[in-house]
Amino acid sequence: MDVLLVSLTADVGEISALLASAGHRIVETVVQRRDRPDSRTFVGRGKLEEIQARVDAGGIAAVVFNGELRPTMHYQLERDLGVECYDRLRVLLELFAQRASSREGKLQVELALLQYEVPLLREWIHEGDIGERPGFMAGGELRVDAYYETVKRRIKKIRDELEAIRRERSVRRSVRKERGYHLVALAGYANAGKSSLLNVLADERVLVDDRMFSTLATTTRSLTGTRKRILLTDTIGFVDGVPFWMVEAFNATLEEILQADLVLLLVDVSDSEAEIQRKVRLAARTLFPKVSAASVRPILTKADLLRDDEIDAKVQVLAESEFHRTPIVISTRTGRGLDELRDTIARAFAYPIEVHLILPQDAEAGGKIHWLYEHTEVVSAVHRPDRIEVVVRCRARDRDSVERLGHVLLARTIE
Repeated sequence: MDVLLVSLTADVGEISALLASAGHRIVETVVQRRDRPDSRTFVGRGKLEEIQARVDAGGIAAVVFNGELRPTMHYQLERDLGVECYDRLRVLLELFAQRASSREGKLQVELALLQYEVPLLREWIHEGDIGERPGFMAGGELRVDAYYETVKRRIKKIRDELEAIRRERSVRRSVRKERGYHLVALAGYANAGKSSLLNVLADERVLVDDRMFSTLATTTRSLTGTRKRILLTDTIGFVDGVPFWMVEAFNATLEEILQADLVLLLVDVSDSEAEIQRKVRLAARTLFPKVSAASVRPILTKADLLRDDEIDAKVQVLAESEFHRTPIVISTRTGRGLDELRDTIARAFAYPIEVHLILPQDAEAGGKIHWLYEHTEVVSAVHRPDRIEVVVRCRARDRDSVERLGHVLLARTIE
């Protein structure tokens, strides 16, 4: 779709990337520098007349405003311009709708779209006996008030379905933890390289696209190259400037980050220092206080794009950020830093207690060995005619259960 972009600032990089990712072409960009949007028409009256003239000239299917349009603005602009008017949130939602593939993803996107539409519908009802809109979601001649009631019922149904999905996921997390699995969430701003890192660490082939929000639903895979039961979860990218109701719509997906044992916060090293600071502040607002700062490890990605001296400056920025930790610098293309990252993940889940155990070779021995493999890290198991000599590493909570299985020769805390 050919669109006219309208902005109150010359910084249109992110909105341009969003539009390109959604498959739209910016025909022209109109910038009016002002401190805040006009309360009725976003831009001033003179600039609105300029936009109107450009729309009347043809070749413009929609006008995109780089900001948030309140319902009164949206109503007035669509009435004045006679074409669809999008704001930044609407572009995001359209992009999400294109990317959603799983049942959960589609439900989350539909809920967000409907919640976006409800205030607009209220405005059209308030403004009078308008039976249809020139805009994007009214369904032609469908009465707005009738559609509004349908929307409310649909929102209730979607919320119920998403709540059921959240409960199922909570049960799966509990089962995984009980079986000794650890969860590592790959988090970060959109297009930070999360899917690429998942592919490398889990030897997978998850879609990697140089467009924003190529991942909407979570993807969970096992970390390769370790005996530990560690799962990696690729999650939806953070995005700045979204209202609470939109975050709530995707809460089922964000829970995978909030409930993770370790969060790898990915930051694109090619971003400017100011951009890195902005994105890290967004991550801190999203994660704190539900996630402990100690469980978040910053990662600078795409190190192959910059010189070492440039990377050092970005490392310093992250080290002084809200997370107060020196980041690991990696490149999935060259392999830089990946061994260090694997070691960091492994150390995060090292079992702190080592137990040397003698199990009698009897009818219960097989079940005991199976339990140890399920709940601990078995370092060695030597089978003798009358006994099994086992060395395991375990969590503190499992120590008593381990020691009750047989005769303890040694139990010590590993530094």
